[in-house]
Amino acid sequence: MSVHLVDKGNFRPIDDTFLMKSLDVFQDLSAIQDEYGKNDTDTFMNEVHDAIAAKYLCFTHINTEKHGFDARRPSLIDDFQYEYLEVKTASFDAKSWQATFNDTNLEKANLFKQPNVHLALSVWKGAANLLFIVYGSSPLLGEFLERKVKDFVFRHTTVRSTQSVSLSKLVNEFGFRIYAVHKTKEQIYELIRLRCGKNIPRHYIHDIEEFGLPKTSKQTQYFNHPQVRPSFYH
Repeated sequence: MSVHLVDKGNFRPIDDTFLMKSLDVFQDLSAIQDEYGKNDTDTFMNEVHDAIAAKYLCFTHINTEKHGFDARRPSLIDDFQYEYLEVKTASFDAKSWQATFNDTNLEKANLFKQPNVHLALSVWKGAANLLFIVYGSSPLLGEFLERKVKDFVFRHTTVRSTQSVSLSKLVNEFGFRIYAVHKTKEQIYELIRLRCGKNIPRHYIHDIEEFGLPKTSKQTQYFNHPQVRPSFYH
C-alpha cells in the first residue's frame, strides 16, 4: 500500500449526535420511500431533485426510469408532440458548477440540436435548498457534444463518453438563462461572480417568478393552472 495514500484524509472520531440526528431524518425519508416503492436512495433523491427543477420550468411529467430524458411536457413548438428536459445537478460546494453528461453518444448529442430538447443545471445547497437553475436550449450545445463524442471515439474504441459543460459556457456561448429560486437574482449574481468571475452578465440572471413560456393560444392557460405551476412557487 502506498505510504502517500494512507497519509491522506482527515480522520475524526465518529460523532454519535450527528449519527442520531441523521438517522431521525432518514427514518422519515424511509417512510416516504416505502410509501412510493422507491427504495434506492440515490435514485429517489435524483428523482426528487429533477422533479422540483422540472416543475419550476413548467414541465409536467417526470421519467421514473433510468434511461431517457428526465422530464417532458406537451409541446409549445409546432411539429413536436412533446418537449423534453435533461436535468443536471451540481452542489453549491463543488469546485465548479457544470453540467456533466455521462455515457453521451451521437444519438443523444444530435437530439440536443432540436428545439424541443432543453437542458437545466440545478445548483443545490444541501438536500432541500435549490439556489438557482441554468436553463435553455441551443443547437450549439448539440454540436458541442457531437464534436466531443466524435473526438472521443477517434481516440478510443468505445462510442460513449463523459462530457462536462461549464455554467459560463452554457450562458455565454449557448445563450442559457439563470433563474434564482431560493435567493434573489442580486444574491445569485454575487455568488456566481465570486465563483466564476465577472464573465456572467447580470442581465442573464432572473428571479424564478420571471420565468415564462412562449405565449401561444393552445396552452397558455394550461401552464398557468395552479396544478401545473409549482405549489412551492414563490
